[in-house]
Amino acid sequence: MEKLSIQDASYRLNLSQADIRECIRNGELKASREAGPAGRRWMVELPEDGWLDSFRASLNDLSDSITPWWWPTAAMSGEVHYVEDMGIEEIEPLYLCGLRGENVWDAKGHTEADRCPKCLDVAKERELPLW
Repeated sequence: MEKLSIQDASYRLNLSQADIRECIRNGELKASREAGPAGRRWMVELPEDGWLDSFRASLNDLSDSITPWWWPTAAMSGEVHYVEDMGIEEIEPLYLCGLRGENVWDAKGHTEADRCPKCLDVAKERELPLW
């Protein structure tokens, strides 16, 4: 079992030091005070590969429940497109076919015939989940 300082665990797990401390308080991570060259400090037991903090796990659960296919307009007509990426500050989706949108509207319940053929081809080529 590998033990790291809070700072090193933060880097390795890609979480802020505050989040590492919160995970320790919540029991999601194990830690202990140990002697070091500069005195006693907290050492964090690294979890197994694939470990996620509860916040990321909840985001993954949410993501799994949402279809990657979205309508490009509020009218929810025409073809649905596969979202490749979203803008950071504003919702500006980039679809697999290269089309950019101004917003997204959930296409839950759409039919395969509603799908953009270019998005579908790229999704299959990249072996992305289709539902």
